[in-house]
Amino acid sequence: MNYIFVSHGDLAKSILGSTQMIIGEQSNAKAFGLYPKDDIGGLKDQVKVAIEEFGGGNDIICFTDLFSGSPFNAVVSLMGEYPIHHVTGMNLPMVLEAFMARMNEEISSEDICSKLLAEAPATFIDVNKYLDDNLED
Repeated sequence: MNYIFVSHGDLAKSILGSTQMIIGEQSNAKAFGLYPKDDIGGLKDQVKVAIEEFGGGNDIICFTDLFSGSPFNAVVSLMGEYPIHHVTGMNLPMVLEAFMARMNEEISSEDICSKLLAEAPATFIDVNKYLDDNLED
């Protein structure tokens, strides 16, 4: 399974770096950022090259930071050309889970995406409420 992370600024690169700090170096993963002086066409070209380096197949999941943002739109524009899967709203717990899921070589990109979306709500916790509910007086 191959992963491509795309975001505004350094977020994608930082999430990949943080993930590797926690679970170790990861192969078959690339990260790209869109910066103020960049244009979406250049970002799209970078992602396209990465997709082609990964074989252009359906064993590629692209993660983007923000629904309908420019990085999201760059990836969407490539979805008609390549059979990639695309998940938006990436965060560190999601990316960690994605890397752990791909250890099962029999799992498909579609299965990984479904698993990530099912588990996404659990990555958001109101800590005050959690502590109130779980601390004994």
